[in-house]
Amino acid sequence: MRKIGEREGVSQRNGYAWKIAEFLVEIPGQYPRHINFRVSDGQTGRIAHFESLIGKTVTVSFDIDAREHEGRWFNEINAWGVMEYVAGRKITQTQFAPEPQQDGGTGAAPSASATTTGNAPSPQPQGTGDANQEGGKADDLPF
Repeated sequence: MRKIGEREGVSQRNGYAWKIAEFLVEIPGQYPRHINFRVSDGQTGRIAHFESLIGKTVTVSFDIDAREHEGRWFNEINAWGVMEYVAGRKITQTQFAPEPQQDGGTGAAPSASATTTGNAPSPQPQGTGDANQEGGKADDLPF
């Protein structure tokens, strides 16, 4: 992981200071891939924690959102947690609560992780209990 930039300012809406840093992680493999993500920092020390893990193997937890600008849509990847790994073993984990966003929300949208751990089963759709007359199977299809 490496840091590629930082911006800071003061909110015109409420006068609070804000800071956003951009980081880049590489997903190794035959054809390495890269993920650019943002980390926002109010008074939590979140950016300093991410900076302390630069150059180390990490797992980053993040939210993905899309915003429209002049008729085009752009993805935003906002990180909220990071863990350090050594040989697949978790050493440290720090997860910060999502900070309030400018629209008043908490930013607690569905999240994803650059690395998955464990073997949790995928959620299965719940059936309605009505059996399909042709196949005798229950489904939750709307038609």
